[in-house]
Amino acid sequence: MQIWLNDGLVTAASAGVALDGWPDGEGIFETIKTENGEIFELGRHMRRAIAAAAQKNIKLPDEDLIRVAISKLLAAEPHTVGRLRLLFSGGRFVAVHQLYEDITEPAKLTVITDPSEVEGISIKTFPYQHRLGLLAKAQALGFDEIICLNSDLEVTEGAVSNFIFRIGGKWVTPPLSSGVLPGVQRGIVIERCGVDVQLISRADLARADSAFVISSLKLALSVAEIDGRAMKIDEDCAALEANIRAKTLKHSVG
Repeated sequence: MQIWLNDGLVTAASAGVALDGWPDGEGIFETIKTENGEIFELGRHMRRAIAAAAQKNIKLPDEDLIRVAISKLLAAEPHTVGRLRLLFSGGRFVAVHQLYEDITEPAKLTVITDPSEVEGISIKTFPYQHRLGLLAKAQALGFDEIICLNSDLEVTEGAVSNFIFRIGGKWVTPPLSSGVLPGVQRGIVIERCGVDVQLISRADLARADSAFVISSLKLALSVAEIDGRAMKIDEDCAALEANIRAKTLKHSVG
């Protein structure tokens, strides 16, 4: 597998990058969907990376270099649908492009009620093992994602996703103040698709009749059930999903 390291393409093994795409060390990262050589919402991802880099005192490469890296990497490791990961740390810039298989089956969710199991994150940092471990734990129990509650029993986010819920006929997503990562896809559904921001308590969650898992890779994935309680997937859901997908923009980096 070829990856980009600093200023050129190299093999993953020679750069200390594992087959799952994670390098040694620690830093910040962005995970971005690609489709037929085009990339989704690069500008939004880079704005978030710039903010995270400032918090972590990490110097990012020039924008032109990042665009060259993405273009050459997508040509060297082409995938019809891909997962592009940009990783920045002290003195090192790594980019990895791997196959991504779209998820089409509606998700089954479970709720984690013990906030000590979940460490809140405000920026995307690696190592990312804790969040991936939570996801693996949910999957081992037959679920696709988890809904995390904070110490006030407010809905926050998932292991690797944000959520939208339909409560009282209105589509809502939790506020950042509840302990939610400012997800790129979350911003899109709020700014472009009419989803409201609302504090969601455990009792509110029990009133939700439909839901979506949202992320930069999944875009918008319907939810089939939450802890065994069936969610509706109706025309309103189909319309929102179509709107989200239509307004998540992709473009070339050439």
